[in-house]
Amino acid sequence: MPASESTASYLRRGGLALIAVGLAGFFADYLFNVGLARVLPPHEYGDFRVAAAFAAFFGVAVLLGGDRAAPKALAGPLERGETARAWEYLRFYFELALGLWLVLAALTWTASYLHVGHVDPKDHHAIAWVVLIVPFSAAGALVSRALQSAKRPVLASWPWRIGVPLLSLVLLAVLAWIRQGRRILVQEAVLVAMASVVVVTAAQWWLLRRLDLPTLGRDPASRTPRLWVTASMPMMGAFLVMLALNQSDLYFLELLGEEHEVGHYAAAATSAHFLLIVQTALVGLVAPLTQPALERGREAFESTFRQSQRLMLSAVVPVAAVLWLGATPILGLFGPSFVNAVPVLDLLTASNLAWAVAALSVLRLQYTGHGPWIIFIAFAALVADSLGNLLLIPTYGMQGAAASTLATTILAAAAVLAARRRLGA
Repeated sequence: MPASESTASYLRRGGLALIAVGLAGFFADYLFNVGLARVLPPHEYGDFRVAAAFAAFFGVAVLLGGDRAAPKALAGPLERGETARAWEYLRFYFELALGLWLVLAALTWTASYLHVGHVDPKDHHAIAWVVLIVPFSAAGALVSRALQSAKRPVLASWPWRIGVPLLSLVLLAVLAWIRQGRRILVQEAVLVAMASVVVVTAAQWWLLRRLDLPTLGRDPASRTPRLWVTASMPMMGAFLVMLALNQSDLYFLELLGEEHEVGHYAAAATSAHFLLIVQTALVGLVAPLTQPALERGREAFESTFRQSQRLMLSAVVPVAAVLWLGATPILGLFGPSFVNAVPVLDLLTASNLAWAVAALSVLRLQYTGHGPWIIFIAFAALVADSLGNLLLIPTYGMQGAAASTLATTILAAAAVLAARRRLGA
């Protein structure tokens, strides 16, 4: 079978499967967030989302991009059956993540003990609890990327997209039943999320071992940490800056806006995140194809990119349309007051759609050695969005935050497309 046909078949089957997983995962995550918003006051729901954003950010940061670069480093060895080499890669990043987490935990707990940024000396922000999730989240991300590198995208994605929110929802329901109508604390919600992440991480590691993908024997000759980190750091930098861009609105609203608006904005961001789930899933589907396509030559690389871009657009545009048309009933499930965030959902959907259009060009620049350009563009967007938040939130609240994100994301996406053409990547 010609390579182009094989690629088309893989993208078509994998794309449909991952979109289905993304859809199911979105509804599972949506139900969990709706349940959480129902049992927590809006400001505590906002605290939980801020803490969850912290865990998501540092769950990636402690890996220094090892999960991002895994398909580039592992796709070839796994395809050739060099599983001991794959284990050296995973082992190195497991150890690195654990060491960096210990530093992060010490700093976080010290800040919490000193009540940095918190006015109540009897209380601690949920971040002090959520930092415990970080090493498990990092390990799970790395294991998931190993499965993705072995061209098992569904096995890589569904435990996190569907398993974690569904298990969290079940545990939340059990907790509500045990409390028998008494108020659930935000710290307990964090513990529910942590339990779900631990269970799914352990299950996915068991699955990886059942498939015998990493042979646990050593292969020191293939251990090249300097080369790995050199490749992974630009990918991490770009991802973290874009993640910070997506999450900075919550932090700025926490500091500058009305407290209840943090929860309302979080509900809109949760809903708009479905588009990012689809985008991320499709980028993950394409990533294991990119390096082999580059090695086959320019024509194969261009063919893979064109097919992937068509798949991306055919998936994200309908999702955006559903979010725009159904904004009111979608947010209404969180509670009557959350409908006030409909304009925020509209703006964030447009923002996520703009970035989805450029997402595969980002991957292309990273795999052709132009990762620093992505970091520069993303960092410039983060600075611009921060300035926009400072200017707009005091006057326009959560709508100002969403408008700032939309403007900077459109500019960042345009810059990525322009850089790809200018560099000939």
